[in-house]
Amino acid sequence: MLMLLNTAWLSAQDLHVFYDVFEDTIYYQMNGKAVAQPAVKKGQQVILHVLNYNDYIYDLELETEAEDFNVPASGSPFFGPGNNGGAALAQFRSLTGGMGGAGFGLDSTRIADEGSGMVDQANVSAATKAMARRFASHLKAMEDIESDIREINGYLNSELQSQAFQQIALDEVRQLRQHPGLSPKKIKALSLDYLKPVLGVRREESLNIGEVVRRADQPSAIEKTVEDYEQEVGRLQMELQKLEASRKVLFEASDLPDTDRIALAVAYESAALRVETYEEKAQSVREQLTGLESLQLRELTELSYLYEEMQEHRFEQKFVFSPDTDLTTFRIRLNPVDSALQQGVRPKQLNPIKLNTYGGLKVNASVGVSFVRFFDRPQSYSVRDSFIVADDQDAFLPIISSFFHFYPQSRRQVSVGGTFGLGIGVGGENAGLQTYFFGPSLILGQGQRVVFTTGLTGGKVERLAQGYQPGDVYDATILPTKSIYELGFFLGISFNIMGN
Repeated sequence: MLMLLNTAWLSAQDLHVFYDVFEDTIYYQMNGKAVAQPAVKKGQQVILHVLNYNDYIYDLELETEAEDFNVPASGSPFFGPGNNGGAALAQFRSLTGGMGGAGFGLDSTRIADEGSGMVDQANVSAATKAMARRFASHLKAMEDIESDIREINGYLNSELQSQAFQQIALDEVRQLRQHPGLSPKKIKALSLDYLKPVLGVRREESLNIGEVVRRADQPSAIEKTVEDYEQEVGRLQMELQKLEASRKVLFEASDLPDTDRIALAVAYESAALRVETYEEKAQSVREQLTGLESLQLRELTELSYLYEEMQEHRFEQKFVFSPDTDLTTFRIRLNPVDSALQQGVRPKQLNPIKLNTYGGLKVNASVGVSFVRFFDRPQSYSVRDSFIVADDQDAFLPIISSFFHFYPQSRRQVSVGGTFGLGIGVGGENAGLQTYFFGPSLILGQGQRVVFTTGLTGGKVERLAQGYQPGDVYDATILPTKSIYELGFFLGISFNIMGN
């Protein structure tokens, strides 16, 4: 009989059995150390940990010798295991246009790089030098504006990514939960990777409900940020116009060296090219924004609940037992939930877990044969030439015996206990006589047992009566005898017939 115990405290002496369902491996621990050949003492608890088990796909049925325990699945009835994370990522990339990091993927060259150290010659007029300094100041202003654009762009990248994920996260996570080809650990990791950008959760941070509410109105916030981005690009265009005006004046200066003239041209062309690229990216962001739809507050709340569930979900079940039989066998069967069954997921029967139990007083019966020898050897009597003659009988007697054994079950295959038995003689003059046995036993095995027993025996023996002794003179034909119990010793071998 097995009892399922509802307890939160587990003794360090208890046996912990870990079954990894996805890897189909079993290992045992006691006192925090691995155990190769586990055995359970009577009264000791067994904690069965079913690990890496996807309860979104399967109901777990645990069968023991005594009773079944059904664990309901927490899986969602929506969707199935047909899709994977790769399709979702591809969809995201198409929504965001493959944008990179700061600067929308532009190179790291700054606009003002080409304007430094120009026009230093002594033969250049003061007016030309002043215009060159103005040219450089416009480049510096464009550099500052570009820094602001990059900062805005970092925010836009994050928010657009969040909006893109909103379109796929809810359905994708539901499908991930019932993906039979992924381990539960992988499902949890991928699900959290989908949900974190949607809900604005950073690494090692907890979920903020206020952030979830804010994201329900995220398109308007993104719209305002895009307007700020476009405004900064407009400022950049104005500075480019001023830069062009300074360039024209400088190019008309007759005292401008050719090397500086080339440097000015390169600086202006580089600045113009970057401004054009920012203009194109601003238009691309605007187009992406119009193609995104925001989730409602109810859907975001559902995603937040899903995030909390996945973060705390352990994908395991734990059972506590107190076995009291010689052998305890656990059989785990995984039955698909209805939605998984419709997707073709089949039931699974896992490998059985067998545990031997030791300790506690056990009583078993066995039948075998005993070989008995009395301390005083039995004799047969006769009258010869008016004298009583005694002849020794067999040195030992074979007796069919039945035993009752009482013993504490050892954790090994050998136990020592006590025995009481009853035997019936076979063959010859001792046929049918009762013999009793008492002594220690050596019990081999825990299922089908072989028992070796030795000790004292008591049985009926024929002796002379009325005070006669061998050698006495006796003239009658029939000798007076009596059947009395005498002690001896025995060696028996038997096999169990009651219980396993």
